[in-house]
Amino acid sequence: MPPPLIILISSCFMALAMSVVLLVIARTFPKNIRGLREWGVSVLVIALAIPLFVARDTIPDLFSIIVAQLMLLLGFMLMNAGTRKFAGVAPRDNAVQLFGFVLAYVALFAWFTYVQPSVGMRLATLSAFTLVVLLDQLVLVLKKLPNTTGRAILLFALVILIVSRVVRLGSLMLGFEAPTSLLDESTSQLFYMALPSVMIPIGTISFIMLASERLRQDLEYLSRHDDLTQCLNKKAAIDELEREIARARRHGNKLTIMLIDLDKFKDINDTHGHLAGDRVLVDFAERAKKALRATDRLTRFGGDEFMAILPDTPLEAAQCVAQRLHEAAQQSEPIAWSVSIGLSEWQGNDDTLDALLTRGDQALYQSKKLGRSQTQAI
Repeated sequence: MPPPLIILISSCFMALAMSVVLLVIARTFPKNIRGLREWGVSVLVIALAIPLFVARDTIPDLFSIIVAQLMLLLGFMLMNAGTRKFAGVAPRDNAVQLFGFVLAYVALFAWFTYVQPSVGMRLATLSAFTLVVLLDQLVLVLKKLPNTTGRAILLFALVILIVSRVVRLGSLMLGFEAPTSLLDESTSQLFYMALPSVMIPIGTISFIMLASERLRQDLEYLSRHDDLTQCLNKKAAIDELEREIARARRHGNKLTIMLIDLDKFKDINDTHGHLAGDRVLVDFAERAKKALRATDRLTRFGGDEFMAILPDTPLEAAQCVAQRLHEAAQQSEPIAWSVSIGLSEWQGNDDTLDALLTRGDQALYQSKKLGRSQTQAI
């Protein structure tokens, strides 16, 4: 069996295996991790194109050349679409341009197959059109994906594929002899044919790592955040507060905490129902986050009790932040709510986390005792 044929068959089985892996992962991973199905289908389309190439001279050129090459282009475009979905980028809405791009590709292959047969021009067409798709994906990955190991591997694969196409186009333009057929056993042709059998597994590994990294990030987020309000949960809040106390000890920074309680929240639940109560909690969290600075952290201690951590903030400045929360409460709708707030400032190296929280809780109790919808500080 000629070496090119061995390479093609190996690439086909490799691509089929990789597509199955991606499609299985797409079914088992959470639905919010998008793009996996498109990645799996893209590799499957490329795998199914290879038998058409192998059947060259035994089936019509329409299938072994034009349809097979079209499937390769569509495979790369599907891969691009999957990356856009994964990155949360809106799909391209210029359907006319995309259709024209594919139509031009097919037309050129038809011309250089039936009208002016040329293996070199078909190779140039394949290289040029897939180069456009790969460059677009490279820009997308650089701009939209986080700097992770999966991204680095994907970038490596994209760069190799881009460089190989640039080199092939350059060699064809400079007049180097093009392969005479698909099964040409020249060194350059064997290299280009073997490239997919290496890059498909590398690309698949990058996709799996990207999905796994996203899953790990999501799980870490869920472990630290309240699923209703998206605020930090109590455990994460204590961790953050311990870090801020350590920083205040090292640098002598100011630190104030704000304990917040939604007034008469039980009455809201009893009157309007628990779903309405949940909407009130979400409304409060959204308005409170807008009133806080980017460096502040809003946390849900449980039920209707929240805590805001205000780094580098003395008590007087925290009073202003509390006033903004009271003003935000006046804009609440459709169900009106108000908050009672207790403030407590870090008092230096002899202070402790428990003492800080206790003073904040006592100040909150005073606010509620004095009539609610106000702020007290201890």
